[in-house]
Amino acid sequence: MGRYILPELNPSALPEFKFQVITPSKAIASYLKVPHYSLESLARNMVRRQGISIASILASRRWLQDAVREVLDPPDVEGTASAFLSTVKDLLRSGIDPRKLQLSPDLRIRQLGELIIAYRRRLRKFNRIDAAELYWQGTVGLIDRKAYTFYGYVAPARDELAIIEAIAGEDSILVLPADNLDDLYPQQGQIITWLQSRGWELSPRKTSQAATLGAGLQNCFRHQSDLPQGVRLNVFANLEEEVHGVLTRAKMLLSQGVAAKDIVLVTNDEQLYGKLLIDLAWEYSIPVEVCYEIPLAQTRIGAWLNLLLEAIADNFSFEITAKLLSHPLANLMTDEIWSQARQTHPQGITAWQNLGFDLSLLDFAVKQRRDSIAGLANILSAWDILEKAKSWAREIVAYYRLQEGLRELSQPEAQPLTKQAFIAEITEILALLTVPAQPGMGGIELHNPKSLFGTNYPHVFLLGSMAGILPTAIADNPILDFHHRRQLARQGLNVETAVAIAQRETFQFYSLLNVPTRSITFSYAELVDNNHTIPSPYLSRLRLEPTTPDLPVASLERARQRLLRRKTTEPALTVGQLYLRQPSSLPETSSILLPSIARAWQVESDRESAKPPNEYDGAIAIGIDPQSKIFSASQLTQLGQCPFKWFSARLLQLTELEEAESDLSAAVRGSLYHRCLELSLREINTAQDLAEFLPEQLTEAFATAERELELTDLPGWEARREEHLNLLALNLTAAEFLPPEREVIATETEFGTQWYGLQVRGQVDRIDRSATGLTVIDYKTSGVTPAGVKDATGKANLDIQLALYQDAIAQIYADEAIDTAAYYSLTKQKTISRPRKDPVELAAFAQRVKVHLERGYFPVAPDLDRHACRYCDYDPICRRGDRLSRKPSEDRVG
Repeated sequence: MGRYILPELNPSALPEFKFQVITPSKAIASYLKVPHYSLESLARNMVRRQGISIASILASRRWLQDAVREVLDPPDVEGTASAFLSTVKDLLRSGIDPRKLQLSPDLRIRQLGELIIAYRRRLRKFNRIDAAELYWQGTVGLIDRKAYTFYGYVAPARDELAIIEAIAGEDSILVLPADNLDDLYPQQGQIITWLQSRGWELSPRKTSQAATLGAGLQNCFRHQSDLPQGVRLNVFANLEEEVHGVLTRAKMLLSQGVAAKDIVLVTNDEQLYGKLLIDLAWEYSIPVEVCYEIPLAQTRIGAWLNLLLEAIADNFSFEITAKLLSHPLANLMTDEIWSQARQTHPQGITAWQNLGFDLSLLDFAVKQRRDSIAGLANILSAWDILEKAKSWAREIVAYYRLQEGLRELSQPEAQPLTKQAFIAEITEILALLTVPAQPGMGGIELHNPKSLFGTNYPHVFLLGSMAGILPTAIADNPILDFHHRRQLARQGLNVETAVAIAQRETFQFYSLLNVPTRSITFSYAELVDNNHTIPSPYLSRLRLEPTTPDLPVASLERARQRLLRRKTTEPALTVGQLYLRQPSSLPETSSILLPSIARAWQVESDRESAKPPNEYDGAIAIGIDPQSKIFSASQLTQLGQCPFKWFSARLLQLTELEEAESDLSAAVRGSLYHRCLELSLREINTAQDLAEFLPEQLTEAFATAERELELTDLPGWEARREEHLNLLALNLTAAEFLPPEREVIATETEFGTQWYGLQVRGQVDRIDRSATGLTVIDYKTSGVTPAGVKDATGKANLDIQLALYQDAIAQIYADEAIDTAAYYSLTKQKTISRPRKDPVELAAFAQRVKVHLERGYFPVAPDLDRHACRYCDYDPICRRGDRLSRKPSEDRVG
């Protein structure tokens, strides 16, 4: 009779024992073929029998904030509590008496002691403990002990040891690596010595260690042997390629008859690799099960709830509320309502209700109490969120987890709660509460190393074998840094130091090496989030050299990619021949889809190549008679800057959806200024007339123009109209607006003319007469000279607007000479440019326009400085960029 420490245990011998097996993970229990019971589940039952409950995440957060407010009283209670949280839990888990911390000469350590005491006082008031105290509380008042086998706890922490010692009765067994490990993990010897002082007996290893792959790896790691067979290291360019490579090797094993249960994926960073594995596993037709949890914020319900909080915070502004109502979990925005919303841009609950949405449940400004949190549950029900989430198992779990959190957070109901506090608390729920990343899938499993200690898998893939992940980067804690930890350790307090953490990480990796029985593949990505990585120091200790993986094509998508990129000199292959050489496994749709995929790939290849533009770049080869089109000066400028821009706007007639203006656009502002000046200058001919012009007349003209343009519907227009009115008044008093030597003879003069063989219509803003001839004036609302069309060098330097206006006005006023033409800036109240007119260049430009029309040739060819791209609505379809530099230069110049 006694309690025993065994260095190893044959899993096949477990049925001979008549006691419960305790394991830290389901994977280990499954390996042993026993039900899963953990120390945590046992401790929970013991604590429950004591009449004590474990505080929920939300309750413990609230009580810790109260303790922080009492002890530290910082300006930011929530932020300070978050900063102290991990340190408080570490100290609770270590079992240190906080009263000893109060005796420290260091102020920060004393504050930690006082904070833990204040926090515990609040917990005990409600008969609660923090989850970090679970094992210690489980040891309190324990009378009955039972025989257990503890398996998989290879490096037990102090609190785990305490409860094992407390609950283990006669005939209990603790399976613990007990070889001479002082060079790796000297703490193991201390653990065994402590257990022996409590009456545990250390049983010697009955047989010599077998020559297995795991044993060989462990001996190699300790520099006692060479690297065994079956070990490889693959290095990939990035994370996605790494996951592709691992899934390819896994599929190769499956195709060779290896069962999915004999393959395991392992990584220290499940969050980093889990999502990629889930996203890509379908491509390889491989079921993958991930066992980690993610915050509610990373679920679809979390994303929708974040939109809801943004809408509430922003008083239901148009953009955020439209996203909220259009989210798949709401799906309340019909096409008809969306069209109305774009035209009116509703702001606020009332405006949205006028469109037919009942958002009264979201009006949290009415009731500023904590029970408003429970109102969220009514929203979830009224909008059928659960019904719309039923397609995803994870979202169903997230829904019910959220409901639990809301019920708890809504107490006490009568407590005051501002809108800002409401948003902050729901945001915290989304960050604190977690759900399984992929519940109930089955297949090849992804685990962290701790959940596999003591198991064996024939084939192991260790992803993320780079420094920072393997081992996990050791980060100093600003609240209790490594210097303070060293001080506490010297005082005999059980605090883990940086050295101890590093040694534990190394020992855990050493324990992981014993898991594979036939092969283990290490892999890592050279680039993660655009940051270069370096291999794990453990790899050099194993003397592992990277190999370039020669992998077959293991997915239909990759087979298609290979076929599409195949050089013409390579032998012809079918998708079936590439697809792991398994034509029989090829989906029937592949032969149907491949031609269209190949066509799309060819279009993209041609678009990015140095080939001349084709029909997908505006070279449609459908000729147009130049005389069949009537141009304006702006249309000609548009075509002359980038033919594709004109093609998209005038031939394809692509337009954005009609949408309400939330601000005064440049086009509407120009229309306002032009119309106001037209009305104001009706009775004005000279500078003397302008001097007698009354401000009231300008105000009347402005009011007429804004009514015609329906500007009074713009948000905040009343506050902004004065600015525009004052700017126009400044122009009417500016010396350059109407010099004494000139008189206005016409405004807003329409014309139609033949201009170098092109039909052109337009309207000239103003014509003045002086002793030297006529002056053609075009108003500009900006303060810079407008860009022209491309000249012979490809730059937008050739002005055609004023040149065209001069030629048109010369035909109307045939008996008078044209002195000059100018752009007048209403913003700067002065003339900003008098472009020169070159008939030779203008004729050449008109000829280029005719060629474009006759050839049906409208390539993506903006001017060299990309002036044409600055205010272009068609960049999503033109796909401009570096590819244009590869196109023939003649296309860029038009």
